[in-house]
Amino acid sequence: MAMEIARAGLPLHVHAELPTTIDAFLDQIEAVNKEYPIRNLRWALAHVNGITPPQIVRMKKLGMYAAVHPWAVINGAIMHQGFGDRASDMPPLAAIQDSGIAWGLGTDGTAANQYLPFTTLSFAVTGKMAGGMKVIRQTISREDALIAHTRKNAYFVFRENDLGSIQPGKLADLLVLDRDYLTIPADQIKDIRPVVTMVGGRIVYDIADR
Repeated sequence: MAMEIARAGLPLHVHAELPTTIDAFLDQIEAVNKEYPIRNLRWALAHVNGITPPQIVRMKKLGMYAAVHPWAVINGAIMHQGFGDRASDMPPLAAIQDSGIAWGLGTDGTAANQYLPFTTLSFAVTGKMAGGMKVIRQTISREDALIAHTRKNAYFVFRENDLGSIQPGKLADLLVLDRDYLTIPADQIKDIRPVVTMVGGRIVYDIADR
């Protein structure tokens, strides 16, 4: 299937969680790449909680992307029980950011995780899961986390020309927040709430109307 997807020049987005699974996918993708180069097709591995630095290098060499949807936002304590100290680098956000690979940060479906963006942004900046326990050591700056959650994700869905940042010519999809994400204490990021939500320049939520 992957060979045919590459031959057709289509994107691929596949879940790969742990090192053994990621290695297995990369072995196959490297073989496919020899026949039909995948660079610029926006192939991505998703979640990648257990990804290792050598695997990040392999993905970058292939021109792949990492769609990071962390388990540990709600399951961090359980992960430490199951994986021990390895869980402190699951996912290795700093290594991913510092590698220069293209990557996006996201939440997840409610059946598997939580869906609140500021909970995930808080996790990336503080290393603390939703319950407040610090579960990862590889945190990133709030600016890098925000870019990964907005501008970089727009690229994943082929919408970088109209979504992901507030610029002339792009859709006016934006939030007015009840506090400044960039300056408040990091532990308050999880508590940020929207005051106004705009979609395409139209107000669809205004707290004053509630």
